[in-house]
Parts: sequence; structure tokens; C-alpha cells
Amino acid sequence: MGGAASLQDTALTLGGLLFLLGGLFTVLKARDWLDAKIKSEAEEACREARAAMAAANAAHEKIALLQAALTAYRETQAERLVSREVLREVEDRLTGAIDRLGDRFDGLLREVIKQRRE
Repeated sequence: MGGAASLQDTALTLGGLLFLLGGLFTVLKARDWLDAKIKSEAEEACREARAAMAAANAAHEKIALLQAALTAYRETQAERLVSREVLREVEDRLTGAIDRLGDRFDGLLREVIKQRRE
């Protein structure tokens, strides 16, 4: 029976070895699956990051264009403000000249009326 016991010990050892090999195979496959999943998620994250970077760069370009447009608008408004101030000055001078002309006309009219009464 010594030979039979030895055969059973060997069978158990082969069964255990097959079990360990099966477990090892499962662990390696799970590791491969996890590696592939992590790699896939990392690639997706990189794609999203690149898309976000592209969107940020486009936004920065739009900001630069808007800043240039705002600067040009401010300069135009400043020029118009200066022109409006000059217009107000001219208007004030014209109003003053018209008032003086009216005063002269009134004075002339008074002289004419005064001479007719005499």
C-alpha cells in the first residue's frame, strides 16, 4: 500500500498544482484586463485633456481678439469725446457770436427808432 499512498499524494499534488496554475492564470488575466482598462482610461483622459487644451487655446485667442476690439472701441470713443468737446466749444463760440450780433442789431434798431422820433 505504500505505492498507492504515494500515488494519491502525487495526485493531490498535481491537483493542487493545477489549482495553483489556474489561480495564477486567473490573476494574470485579471492583471492584463486591469492594465488594458487603465491604459484605455488613461488614453481617454489624454484625449479629453487635449480637447480641453484646444478649447482653452481657442478661448485665449478669442479673448485676445476681444481685448484688441475693446481697445480700438475705447480709442474711437475717446476720439469722439474729444470731437464732442470741440463741437461744444464751437457751439458756445457761435452762440456767443450770434448773441453779440443780436445785441448789435437791437442797438441798431434802437438808434433807427430814436432818429425817427427826433
